[in-house]
Amino acid sequence: MAMNILIAPNSLKKAANATDAANAIKRGLGKSIPDARLTCMPIADGGEHTLEILTGHMEGEIITCGTTGPTGNPIKASFGILPGHTAVIELSKASGYELLNGTDFNPLFTTTYGTGIMIRHALDHGCRKILLTLGGSATVDGGTGILEALGVKFLDRENQVLPKGGGNLLILDHLDTTEVDPRMEETEITLLCDVDNPLTGNRGAAMVFAPQKGAGPLETAVLDRCLTRLGWVLEERSGKQLTNMPGAGAAGGVAVGLSATFNIHLERGAEYLLDMLEADKKIAACDLVITADGTLDDQTLLGEGPAVLARRAGDAGKPVICLAGSVPLRSEHADSLFSAVFSLQNRPMNLDTSLEESLAQLENRAYEIGRMLMLRNL
Repeated sequence: MAMNILIAPNSLKKAANATDAANAIKRGLGKSIPDARLTCMPIADGGEHTLEILTGHMEGEIITCGTTGPTGNPIKASFGILPGHTAVIELSKASGYELLNGTDFNPLFTTTYGTGIMIRHALDHGCRKILLTLGGSATVDGGTGILEALGVKFLDRENQVLPKGGGNLLILDHLDTTEVDPRMEETEITLLCDVDNPLTGNRGAAMVFAPQKGAGPLETAVLDRCLTRLGWVLEERSGKQLTNMPGAGAAGGVAVGLSATFNIHLERGAEYLLDMLEADKKIAACDLVITADGTLDDQTLLGEGPAVLARRAGDAGKPVICLAGSVPLRSEHADSLFSAVFSLQNRPMNLDTSLEESLAQLENRAYEIGRMLMLRNL
């Protein structure tokens, strides 16, 4: 009987997107197990490549629009429209660190304003449901840029509008929402993230993530105080407890700003995406799952796509093989999730070479796995 294999890799950051990775694995398995039934289901965590995966799976449309980048420069960016007038917007498309060069990494001033412009474009196309993914941001502005693009004014004691960027929130006094886009009253926003950090404190948006976005120790401390001020003003205005909400610290605090103002649902990205991809049905129909990730580490186990997929497959009694560009983690937790873990490298190599050869190595490893499976079944 032919083996049914579900191929469900995550993106390998800076090396390969999830679709290309799935196709490489499929090519390798196809050479060594030609009669196997191979099903590709690229996955994501609610970050990079979510747009392409969902529009491809649900036969959606990709729209390119004019917006601004994290430093305010004009750019073009894409979002998706799914059946049912649901927009898929990746925050990283307009507010991501990959849009910056070395001199632009300064989260005191970077802004999510361009993402707010993209939401406006989605509203113009008739969308009243927004899926906003929070991975890969270059910002620590508490979502104030998005809110400003949608009509909210952030004012100091003299009623002057604050300059964009999280570093100016220390002098925030109050908000003016009289000019908020009225279409937002009937719009539902679902935020997809894979972290549960609060807004402020040692595990907060600034202390944990600002250094990754270019902040030094002083800037990080300033940003934490700025977000503390923002959280206090928003809680006072909305009557909601926001700063300790799980996920409040994702993408520089975007969830806090939006939750205080609009109709928001916060979801775990990988779980939500797997549900949309009908992953459980595909797992039930397969004999083996093969996934992949750039690095198999503690962050993977905290809720990234391969780990969530492996838990679901384990619950269904299906073995899972993981291919990884880097495998610094060997733990009981990883061993309980994956039946086997294979590194992509077949020889010593530097990082640049490893990234360049990722697709070829995925294909080679998949071929070798197929050969082992064939020998086992002889």
